[in-house]
Amino acid sequence: MTGQLDQVLGAGRAAHQQLMLDTCTITRSGAPVLDRNTSALTPGPATTLYAGPCRLKTQRLPRDRRAGERLAVTARYEVALPYGATTAARLQIGDTLTITSSGDTRLVGRALSIMAVDYGSTATAWRLTVEDTN
Repeated sequence: MTGQLDQVLGAGRAAHQQLMLDTCTITRSGAPVLDRNTSALTPGPATTLYAGPCRLKTQRLPRDRRAGERLAVTARYEVALPYGATTAARLQIGDTLTITSSGDTRLVGRALSIMAVDYGSTATAWRLTVEDTN
């Protein structure tokens, strides 16, 4: 049975990867650096954890939240990476995913915050939940 399952999963993963028409990078901000002259913290240099194909799909669960008296809408998306994708380090909540190319040019350059990283041995892609609060 394992041989059949491996064949089915392999075919599913290959088919899913063909749908990954976008590309993205995932980065992690470096430790903040203190400017002793101004006492301001500036973000440290970012480390690239992943660069490659992806697929972005909208999750139909936008959240409204209040920021003071202002209403902010948070949009959630599911991002699929190739199942066998590797990263320079284990992904963490708060890492930044940036769309670098897409058939929907409105997405290019959009930075999204990683909110969840899903794992599964029978998945056809490596799925991440990301949020856009812009």
